[in-house]
This record gives sequence, structure tokens and C-alpha cells, in this order.
Amino acid sequence: MAGNVSNFLNYIKFEKRYSDHTQIAYTNDLSQYEQYLQNTYQLHDLNSASTVMIRSWVVQLIENKDSASTINRKISCLKSYYKFCLKNEWIETNPTSRLSRPKMPKRLPKSVEANKLNALKTGLKELALTDTYPELRDYAMFMTFYTVGIRRNELNQLKWDDLDQYKKTLKVLGKGNKERIIPVHDEMIGLMKRLRENELKTFGNLSTRYMFLTDSGTKMYPNFIYRKISAMLSQVSTQSHLSPHSLRHSFATHLLDSGAELNAIKEMMGHSSLASTQVYTNNSIEKLKKIHQLSHPKS
Repeated sequence: MAGNVSNFLNYIKFEKRYSDHTQIAYTNDLSQYEQYLQNTYQLHDLNSASTVMIRSWVVQLIENKDSASTINRKISCLKSYYKFCLKNEWIETNPTSRLSRPKMPKRLPKSVEANKLNALKTGLKELALTDTYPELRDYAMFMTFYTVGIRRNELNQLKWDDLDQYKKTLKVLGKGNKERIIPVHDEMIGLMKRLRENELKTFGNLSTRYMFLTDSGTKMYPNFIYRKISAMLSQVSTQSHLSPHSLRHSFATHLLDSGAELNAIKEMMGHSSLASTQVYTNNSIEKLKKIHQLSHPKS
């Protein structure tokens, strides 16, 4: 890739501190875009591309039936790239300034019923009684997702120093490098103490400062977490595409169903605006509609 692109990728990595997932996605997006310009317009300099060329690439993505979310991410990548170039005076005008994003279809977050998650919790808790590291870690990982409501990358970055056993809080580093403090209950404190003791006993000097490790004692990675949580959830639900994010959604939905204030949920989840949290009210409304249909007297 050209030097400008490499500078941009270093910028989002070291200055913006985008997640590993976003960095990989943006790298692939720019590579795909660069290949398109070369094949279609014989253009080898991204900074010479016009708005018409960029729109033609977006049209091709639509014709290839890429999802709206994928296309939106690619457009966001280009907007960020050209904004970076404009700031560094490598271009005189931003060719993406009038580029619009396709509308995203409204989708309610997938959550799992509380009774099913409680059944899963009971099963994982029993397996953890063997006091072997993988079973204890899986139980603690499930509980952290479901009772704290964090994102997958946030869990992957958790360190033991982030847990304050006396104040019963967990420090989480979220999007945009923003810290938030989340309360944890006594059961979680006890579980995390067991996990730490087991980790030190199992791995000894190989142990790291990270809270959750692989079976061999190394830092976990996103796909490892995804596979573990998806396998757990498939034991209690037939829904497709369940993931760690499903536990985050369940955390918010079940708190709301229990009467928690929307602002409190917003703070715990690390949402920048209340609008992001309000989507969970739709889940509760849908639940009320089903109850009403089943329970209300029919004329």
C-alpha cells in the first residue's frame, strides 16, 4: 500500500487506538478499494480518485449484495482516510464529503431469555466445581459478559488490576479509550478470586496480568472468546448467530425488564448517547405485546 495509507493505518492504531478488529477491517477495505481503482480506472494513487469513482465502487458493492452494515463501514473507512489526508494537506478537497451511506435496516438486538441463561449458569457452575482452569474460566467469562454487559474486545483487554475487590467494581476500557466503572456483586468477586488462585496454581510463572487466558495460559483472542460463548449459548437456545454480544444485549434487556433506569444502563454499557440504549426498550415493548396478545380478553 502507498505511504499515505500506511500513515493512516498507523494513525488509527496508535493515535485513535481503534480496536484490532476495526484495524483489520479498514486495512482490508482500503486494499479492496485500491484494487478496484486499479482494475477499473487504471488509477494507482488513491488521492487522485474522484467522487464519481468512489460512488461507482459503492454501486459495485451494492450490486455484489454486500450488507448495508459492510458498505457503511467501508464508506466510514474512506471518509476517515480522506479526512486524514485533507488534514495533512495531501489533497485539496475531500471526495467523500457528499458521499451518503445506505440506510441500515432496523434490527432488534438478539437476547436470550433469562430462564435459559439461568439454566446455563447452573450448568457452568457445576462444571466449574471440578476446579480445572478451562471450566472455571468459561464460567467466569460467561458471568462477566452477562452481569457486567461488556463488549468482547473489552473483556479480552481486562487485567487483574482492573478489579477492585474492596470497592466491588470493575474498570473497563471502552470505545474511544473511555474508561467506565461498573459495579460487580459478591458472587462475582468470589468467583474471580477462585479464578485467579486457580490460574496461578495452574500456570505459575507463565501467568499473565490479563484476566482471561487460553487453555495453555496465553492471552485470549477474539475468535477464541466468540467460539466459547457461542458454544455455550447453543446449549440452551436454538436461535442462530448467538454471540458474546447476545449476552451484552441480554444484560441490558433483563435489567430494563427488572425496572432499571435507562440512564443507568447507558452508563454501565458505555454508550455515548441515550439513543443507543433506547433500542432495548423495543425488546421490552415486543415482550409486552406478546403478553397482551396471550392474556388480554378477546371480544
